[in-house]
Amino acid sequence: MISLSAADFFSLVLFLFTAWFAFLAYRLQSRKKRHDWHLTSRHLFQCDRCHLSFIPEDAVTLCRCPRCNAYCVKRGK
Repeated sequence: MISLSAADFFSLVLFLFTAWFAFLAYRLQSRKKRHDWHLTSRHLFQCDRCHLSFIPEDAVTLCRCPRCNAYCVKRGK
């Protein structure tokens, strides 16, 4: 069995807690970067029938909803 003094044990626990917290902070930042998106030339559409929000492949003013196949018109700001 490995013998540890009380100071070594608490130092180890503190190190593991700090490492776990750093890992969780890194994972949160990477998820933010992965899910971050910006609207440039494309426009956000919202279907009036099923309320799905989506961005079409092409920059158009009229398109079909991918979920319910209804026509969607680009809204102003």
